[in-house]
Amino acid sequence: MTGPLARRLAAFAAASLLAACAQQPTEREAVPAEPAPAPRVVRADGPREEAVRRHRDLAREARAAGDLATAVDHLHVVVLLAPDDEAAKRDVETLRAEIRRGVRDGLETGRSAMRAGDSARATAAFLHVLALEPKNAEAARSLREIDRLAMARHQSGRAARAGAHEATPEPRAAKPASPAPPAGPAATAATSAGDAVELDQRLEMFGAGDTAGALRELKAWVDAHPRDRASRQKIGSAVAARAKEFEGKGQRESAIGLYEQALALRGEPQPEWSARIAALKKQVAADAYASGMKLMRTDLNGAVKAFETAVKLDPANANAQRGLREATAARDKLSRMPRQ
Repeated sequence: MTGPLARRLAAFAAASLLAACAQQPTEREAVPAEPAPAPRVVRADGPREEAVRRHRDLAREARAAGDLATAVDHLHVVVLLAPDDEAAKRDVETLRAEIRRGVRDGLETGRSAMRAGDSARATAAFLHVLALEPKNAEAARSLREIDRLAMARHQSGRAARAGAHEATPEPRAAKPASPAPPAGPAATAATSAGDAVELDQRLEMFGAGDTAGALRELKAWVDAHPRDRASRQKIGSAVAARAKEFEGKGQRESAIGLYEQALALRGEPQPEWSARIAALKKQVAADAYASGMKLMRTDLNGAVKAFETAVKLDPANANAQRGLREATAARDKLSRMPRQ
């Protein structure tokens, strides 16, 4: 194949080769790199944000209920988890200032009431102070002084009554020996009348402050006279009155035990006492829950025990149940970690 056709084919082949070479990059040419994908941001603070939200809600609930100390505890947790949360810091300072004002006003009210001899108003004021500031030394000391004065007045009254009784003895006419007591219900009535003085002595001992010893004596008396309804009502009412005193002093767990004893000694349902038991259990459960939240930062075993107490006293407390689960999981996780 020669001539013009051969020359045209050779020229076409050369042009194709040059075009192919032009499309291939040389070793010296820099191939533009593809842009690197944006780094994926993994949010590790999801649980923390949830905890912050939960403690903020709990602080709001506690503040609405008037429990300022618990509200401060929850907001303190918020600040620890979210150090940049300026609103939480301001709320903490606001609540602390409100607590200081409440403590100052409560102490002044209590002092004025004590000077006026109004022990009931003084007790209420100092109990309010302790609710705001549980470690307030003046309020605790004043409540002990109120108790001491009340006991002294009680003992003085007993001595005065005993002296008056000895000074004016009642004349007693001689009477023949009583016949043997009849059997059946009449026998129970006769026995109750004959033991009235003994029962009054045991109630006097209970009123004088020997709570544990007197309760044993009263229980023994009820065991010996189980069908004496009037006396059992009298005993139950006396024990319930002491429970109410303990409740007024903020000794809620002791009040619960006494209300339960009052119901057992009375032997009959008493809706008012049962309602007080239920309410006090909720309050003690709330205190145990708050204690558990504080211990979560330093003592997981103590936190678990506190939450267990809260759940036992108030099984419907969802916050306590959740706290118990979280504290137990954290404790178990910590126990599995290798020791350094």
